[in-house]
Formats: sequence, structure tokens, C-alpha cells
Amino acid sequence: MLVLHQAMLYLHIILGSVALVVFWVPIAARKGGSNHVLFGKIYVWSMYLVATSGILMSLMVLVHPAFFKAGLLQDATSAKDMLRQIYYFWSLLLFLSLLTFVSVRQAMLVLKHKRNTQVFRHWSYLWMPAIMFLGGVSLISMAVISDDRLILHYIFGGIGLISGVQMRRFAFEKNATPKRWLAEHISSTIGSGIAVYTAFFAFGARQWFNFLGDWQLLAWLVPGLVGTFVIFWATRRYVAPTRAQRS
Repeated sequence: MLVLHQAMLYLHIILGSVALVVFWVPIAARKGGSNHVLFGKIYVWSMYLVATSGILMSLMVLVHPAFFKAGLLQDATSAKDMLRQIYYFWSLLLFLSLLTFVSVRQAMLVLKHKRNTQVFRHWSYLWMPAIMFLGGVSLISMAVISDDRLILHYIFGGIGLISGVQMRRFAFEKNATPKRWLAEHISSTIGSGIAVYTAFFAFGARQWFNFLGDWQLLAWLVPGLVGTFVIFWATRRYVAPTRAQRS
């Protein structure tokens, strides 16, 4: 099982690196053009595998931490405290992996069905906003009952709550604007990019930010802030009606 976990970790890192680079090509390319479609598919399938491997690895650790994180527990001053930290941390990673998968899946579904919102009222879709909402509740609950400062649990828990509510609202929205689906496609795609860049800065490049001390928390937050600006810019450019359309 350790070999399987290690193999998935390598796959996770390699495909995550691919996604880091490929992410920008569909954004910069002409929408609907060959590069947009080709590199979009590469990005989507890379992210599906990144998210799935992240989910499986997190579940492995949460189910059997004494096996997969034996080194951490052996070196810890208090095995009980370390075990608690493992549960907190890998629960957060599990939610981030689920958020990544759901974001990519949402982006692809709205691209496929566009204004046919009836499709999104089926359980095969509604499990996604449900798991986002429940995941957000779980993270915030951990932060509330814990004596530790679980700031990230509050932040990403809030994101889960908002994502769940917005996705369900989209599914049951009546009289949606013609480009409502495009706004969902853009925000969900960029949301998945926020996840992959957050993982990169918070894990892959964390040694670059050791000198920041407690300010390393910014590595978790800056991708979200930048991504929110990109979502706003892209939505204004591709979705908002032009002056001619409004008149």
C-alpha cells in the first residue's frame, strides 16, 4: 500500500506540474479555437487525475494514519497531538481535492449542456453542491471545536458553503441569462486553477517562503485573490453584455 501511495504521489506531482503550465493556454487562446480545445482537454484530464489521486491519498491517511504517517507519529513528542494534526491537515487536503474535482466537473457539464439546466436537477449533479456544502460545514466545525488555530479551515470551509449554495442556485435558477452557463464555465475553470496554484505555493514551493514565518499563510491565500480578479476580468470580457446589446 505504501508503494501505491507513493506512485499516486508521483503521478499527482507530475500531472499537477503539467496543469500549472497548461492552465494559461486555454485562457490566452482564441475561445473555441483548436488550441483552446486541445489544451483545455489536456488541462481537464490532468486535473481529474490530480484531484482523484489527492482524494485517494487523503482517504488512505485518514483511514490508517498509523501506517501511512508512521514516521511523523514516531518522531512526535506527543503521538496524540500529532494524530490530531494529521486528521485536521489531511481532512483539509481531502476537501481541497474534492473542490478541485467538483470545479472541473462543473466547468465541463455547463459547457456540454449550456442552458439546459434541467440536467443539473438530477442526483448525478446535485451530489456535488451537497458535498461542497457538507464539506464546508465539516471544516468549520473542526475549527470551532479545536483549540488550534485552524484559520484555513474557516476560509476553505466558507468557500465550500458558498460554492454549494451557488451551484444549487444555478441548478434551479429560472429565466437565466443566455450566457449564465458561460459565467459558470469560466468561474469553475479558474476555480480549479486556484486550487492547483494554491497546492503549488503551499506545498511544492513552500521552502521558498520559509523566511516569511507566519506570513507563509499568504501562500494559501494569494492564488485565491489573484484568481478572483481573473474571474472578474474574464466574466466582464466574455459574459457581460456589450453596450450595443444592452441598448
